[in-house]
Amino acid sequence: MALGELTRRLAPATERWWLWPLALWAVSRLVSTAFLVAFAGRQEASSWTPEAPDLLDYSTMWDSHWYFIVSQSGYPSEPPLDDDGHVDENAWAFMPVYPLLARALMLTGLPWEGAALLVSLAASAAFALVAYRLFQEIAPGRERFALAIVLLSPTAPVLQLGYAEPLFLLLLAAILLAWRLRRLEWLWVLIPVMSLTRPGGLALALALGLWFLWRWWRERDGFDAVERMRLVGLGLWSALWGFAWLLACTVVTGSLDTYLETELSWRSAYIGRQELVPFTPWAIGLEWWFGPWWPLWLAGIVAAAVALLAGPWARGVAIEARLWTIAYLVYLAAVWFPQSSTWRLLMPIFPAAVIVAALRPTWARAAVLGAAIVLQPVWIWFCWHVDAPDWTVP
Repeated sequence: MALGELTRRLAPATERWWLWPLALWAVSRLVSTAFLVAFAGRQEASSWTPEAPDLLDYSTMWDSHWYFIVSQSGYPSEPPLDDDGHVDENAWAFMPVYPLLARALMLTGLPWEGAALLVSLAASAAFALVAYRLFQEIAPGRERFALAIVLLSPTAPVLQLGYAEPLFLLLLAAILLAWRLRRLEWLWVLIPVMSLTRPGGLALALALGLWFLWRWWRERDGFDAVERMRLVGLGLWSALWGFAWLLACTVVTGSLDTYLETELSWRSAYIGRQELVPFTPWAIGLEWWFGPWWPLWLAGIVAAAVALLAGPWARGVAIEARLWTIAYLVYLAAVWFPQSSTWRLLMPIFPAAVIVAALRPTWARAAVLGAAIVLQPVWIWFCWHVDAPDWTVP
């Protein structure tokens, strides 16, 4: 299919539909910029910046430095080891698409800081457009407020920082929209790029598997053999790319354990070196944070997720959005150690914003949006702002 035909297929019939999402994107970036500038002026000297850095330097701290290393040096064939002989933190935890795009822009003469933020800003603007169209498809009539929730959420400053999230969210939104519109051929192209931007292939494979089961149950007569095979192929394709970076790391370093050990090195500062046993990190992490009260916290988190996705407010939301949200939360439950980065790691469930957009009356929605904006500086102070020694990573 020609790109022009795809664009016409994805765009709604309303003329100038793009004005609202782009206007909201611009306003939301002004809000986040104001908060970031205010905090930058109060930033003490750190390993990333001098005292009171400019906005460019302040916006490229933390993991942005790892992406910079990837853009300049690539990945180590011999990963560093800590004092106990375990693989230490290194660049293999950061996938290549985002830093390579920024590196390409640096060929124009831009410094890393400018190139990285330009990629993030362009990706977040495109994400606003695609997410708006997705919301129109999965919950018509809720798209404006849903997009406002996403773009003004507590973690929304990430959409203009030197992180891969804006690009990942754009690719994810495009995949979900193509899925909803049954343009599944585009998933063959988008899945590899997304999977080499941030981890997401395994969660998407699970979502497609759940969709297969749902169609088998609900549409058995209309779910012919060709469609079944196509969907199985897509699920396997996504699963393959979900493991692709681990395999690439294995080929370069010669060790199957390097990638997993690299990822585990970040949580070792909290709980020491432990094996990854699927679906145990949350119990371990919540016990570390809350002691004997961890079962209550775990039960509350699970209950909140079930209530969000199974409550009456979820009615009218397309099955694709709900299946993706379920699959991604299951993926996090299986592998993620809960710590301060969890808020950022929840950004891919942005389709759930259409569920929140069902809130009535109007004042309740206004209260939610107001709370989201107020929590932006809280997130910046707690996670992004450096106050050494600082273990609340963004």
